[in-house]
Amino acid sequence: MDFCYSIKTSKNINQIISDITKNLKEIDFGLLGTLDFKQIFEKKGIEFERNYKLLEICNPNAAKNILEANPDLGLLLPCTIAVYQKDSQNIISLAKPTSLLSIISDDNLQKLGSEIEEKLIEIIEKSK
Repeated sequence: MDFCYSIKTSKNINQIISDITKNLKEIDFGLLGTLDFKQIFEKKGIEFERNYKLLEICNPNAAKNILEANPDLGLLLPCTIAVYQKDSQNIISLAKPTSLLSIISDDNLQKLGSEIEEKLIEIIEKSK
């Protein structure tokens, strides 16, 4: 099982993030925050050439269900999508909920993870 779903895109990073943020609303997800690793490293005096942004996204109802079923699974939240440059290409990469939830033996939560993953992949495809 692959840990992530990744695709290449010709869009620039800011446009990708804007499109993902807009399209997430269709599936009742929202953007909680964006970590800009290049900026974070620069503030610490560490040189990092690659643009790398990590989007923290969440569906409140799904997160509530997961936390009610098992509070420790909050460690796997929120869902994350990385948008970054690699070899002169821009990449969108999703940490697959099915991979993250494969460590538990709760069929209902695994089904929920599969549903979320399917929707997020559709949003990524639409946003590329």
